Amino acid sequence: MTFSQTGAFSQPARLDLIDRYFGDRLVTPQEAWKDVYRLLLWADATTGLAHCYESDKAQPGRPWYARSLAFHSWLAMHFDVKPVDLADRLDWMFRQVIKRVADEETAKREVLEEKAQAQIAEFPNPMPAPDDDPELRDLIEPLLMDGSHAPSDSTVRYVLRRVRAHITSENKRKNLLGRGFEDVLAGVIQRLDIPARPEIGTQTAIQNIEGFRPPREGAKDEKVDLHALTPGKRRVLVSAKWSVRADREKQMLFDFRTYVDCNVRLEPFEYVWVTNEFDPARLVANATSTEGNQRLFDAVVHVCPPALTVVHKLDGPELSGTPKRLKELLDEGRIVGLGDWLEGLGA
Repeated sequence: MTFSQTGAFSQPARLDLIDRYFGDRLVTPQEAWKDVYRLLLWADATTGLAHCYESDKAQPGRPWYARSLAFHSWLAMHFDVKPVDLADRLDWMFRQVIKRVADEETAKREVLEEKAQAQIAEFPNPMPAPDDDPELRDLIEPLLMDGSHAPSDSTVRYVLRRVRAHITSENKRKNLLGRGFEDVLAGVIQRLDIPARPEIGTQTAIQNIEGFRPPREGAKDEKVDLHALTPGKRRVLVSAKWSVRADREKQMLFDFRTYVDCNVRLEPFEYVWVTNEFDPARLVANATSTEGNQRLFDAVVHVCPPALTVVHKLDGPELSGTPKRLKELLDEGRIVGLGDWLEGLGA
């Protein structure tokens, strides 16, 4: 199987990458967070720091820059590398495909440009050429100067194509991250070094999970990000969201209501949110969210709670407001770490 046959960001390609990364290695639950970060976490291109919040809010001078510095330094220590070398230990999945995708995108743009030039030639006056961004050309040409010699037009156009291909490929990261998070979690669970592993599936229609029927006629098809049937026959439905925004919060509530409606066995099931969200307000809101007279989520699972403590200085003496509430939820076990949750899947 090749990326060109399946698409570099398709599920078959993602699963192939995960298999290549793990090989025959088993995963210790308490060390699983490191594999998740090695596979999916990335360094922000503008700051060079491990990404824990939106790029525009994590620039120098903004509050999340100092937090990102703390996260990056802590992570480098736990990965046993110098902070300047940490980026090379992250983003494994994306780095395996980005160059190939950029190469393919560049080749495609070159073919399209040749076709365009044939059509442009039919016009008597010069016409703009595709991908020839004047502003970007003005930035790039001086960098390609060889002494007093200007670069050839073909060289400049090739670099322009490469730059645009790279930007296009970077914009596809969210495709890999969204479904990739589910696939990585599944890959970890399948390799857990525990006495008994659960049965799992990703992107599974709700009616194909034990004890659930299809959504009512006229309702949209419902797929579960990740589900597990534990050795003790607990049914666990997982909403796997690397980060969460207001629209996703509403979607998770609607998903839960659908699962309740489709639960024909009328026996309890567990609804779990697994995330790498670092925004304390979003974590607190979802960890305390209710539906009816119960918590919406049976468990809120963060990839790495110790990183939350570092980023928000939760071990400080004078906490108040949202950070204080976040620490309380962590201390209460309302928000748990990935390792503890994974260990529980063996029961």
